[in-house]
Amino acid sequence: MDLGTVKSRIRSLVDDPDASYATDAFLLPLINQKYEELYNRMLSTGAEFERGVTEILNVPAQTPNLSAYALPGQPLELMIQPLQFEWKQAGLDPTNYKPASLVDKVKDVIPDQLVDDWEWRAGVIYFTPCTLNVDVRIRGDFLFAALTTDSDAIAVTKNFGHALAYGAAALVGAVRGNQAWAQAYTLLQDNAVDDVMQYLTRKDQAKIRRVGRMTQRQMPKPPTMQR
Repeated sequence: MDLGTVKSRIRSLVDDPDASYATDAFLLPLINQKYEELYNRMLSTGAEFERGVTEILNVPAQTPNLSAYALPGQPLELMIQPLQFEWKQAGLDPTNYKPASLVDKVKDVIPDQLVDDWEWRAGVIYFTPCTLNVDVRIRGDFLFAALTTDSDAIAVTKNFGHALAYGAAALVGAVRGNQAWAQAYTLLQDNAVDDVMQYLTRKDQAKIRRVGRMTQRQMPKPPTMQR
C-alpha cells in the first residue's frame, strides 16, 4: 500500500472524502507521527522488518569515519544500528566486497590498502583508513523514511497500511475533538497492529526453525571399505 491509498482511506474514515479539511498539509504530519509511533511498537516483535542495506560509493582515501554520510539527506541518515561493514576498491564489481571486523576500538595504524576493522561509536561508524578510494556496503537497522509523496510505499509489510490508516484517523479525531473517532479507531488500530505483529513473529520463528533443522541435520557416514 502507498501513501496515496492511506490518505484516501483516512478521509473516508473521518467523513471527508473531498478533503475539505483533511488536506495533505493537515494529514501528513499526523500520518508520519503515527508511522513513527507504530514503528517503535513493532520493534518489540524482534522481527527484522527494519533491516536494510545501503551502498556508499567512492569514499575518499584516508577517510577515518562515515559521519559525513549520516547527515540529513545522506545514505546513513536513518540508520540506527549497523550490523555489517563491507568494502572494496572503488569501481570494482560487487563480487570484490570483503567484510571488515567489528571491534570495540579501531586501532591506530599506518594506512595501507586494506580496511581491517570498524567500530560503532556515538552514532558514527569509524574504520581503519585506507590509502585507496573505496566503496562501502553497510547492512543494518534503519528507521522508516518519512512519507511525503503519494507513491511512497508503506514499510514493514504489505498488510500494515490499514493499521496506519486507523491510527492516523484516531489522531484526526483527537485533534478535532471527536472522542468517538479517537476511541473507535484506536481500538481498530490496536487490533490491526496486533495481527501484523503476530504475523511477523510467526514468520521469524519459522525462519529460526528452518535454520535449526539445517544445522541439526545428520550426514550419513561413508561406507566402510571391505578388505
